[in-house]
Amino acid sequence: MKHNIAVAICCILTLFSFSGCQLAKEELGAGSLEDRLVGAYVTTGHTGLFGLEGRLEAVLKTREAINEETGDTEKIEEYVFEDANGIPYLIPTIAALPGRNSYFAAMSSDIINEKNTDLRYSDDTISVALVGTIYAVPSNTELIFHVNSVYQREDGSIYAVPNAGVSASGMEAEGAAMYQTLDASYTVVENGRTRTDSVSITVSIKIMFAPEKIVILQMGKGSEAISRIECEPGAVPDALALDTGTAYLIVETHKRDTAGNLAIAREVYGRDAETIETFSVRQDGILLKHMTQITTTR
Repeated sequence: MKHNIAVAICCILTLFSFSGCQLAKEELGAGSLEDRLVGAYVTTGHTGLFGLEGRLEAVLKTREAINEETGDTEKIEEYVFEDANGIPYLIPTIAALPGRNSYFAAMSSDIINEKNTDLRYSDDTISVALVGTIYAVPSNTELIFHVNSVYQREDGSIYAVPNAGVSASGMEAEGAAMYQTLDASYTVVENGRTRTDSVSITVSIKIMFAPEKIVILQMGKGSEAISRIECEPGAVPDALALDTGTAYLIVETHKRDTAGNLAIAREVYGRDAETIETFSVRQDGILLKHMTQITTTR
């Protein structure tokens, strides 16, 4: 079955003009102006998405979304790898339009957790670093993840090329992790000045036991249980109202280790917490994070 994977713009990192880029000339570096490393596209399996060779082209599309703060309808540009089933993590440049400068935009799947984007811009350097984590359950069969390189041409188009996979076989302990980093650097002469650009994308694969049950306890000041709800993973409510006497929350995730023994992970949240997080597992063993909004009565 084919899936359409749309990469959503998570945040606009900065706005600045690239009006001089037409005059920029690269003299040294890992690539060319037409082909700049801008992210990763993660696939699974022995050959990943591409088979043994080839590349995958992305399409720039525009969609409408409601701004939650203003209620206004906004147009959002996003790169889409059509008819593909992968996990994008990108920071391409969105081209300038009349009345709008070019800008970097971080785009990723919700499967990427603990996302961190570090962008540093000066006359002498542009440095971009992305860090994120994918959670997966341990498997009796070999787990292979391909952290494939994504490049942007000078005309703004995006494509991905295959990289060798990293294996998670033998990683049975919760918290075990492996990671893969893609990086590149470029030396550019622009309007007579030399600028060094660098890009780094690090994707970690971390093992987590599959959740079987989620229990949320509202606790009083004397550590007494005020209320208790039990949910299937993936069925935790989107919002939770705290009782008047709740001092803190305990979120229990019931799991089983690779030997079948019960394991319970507990997270404690204060009354001032805005959200709590839980996980559910997809059929392919990838874990999805679910955020629950906390509302209080004062």
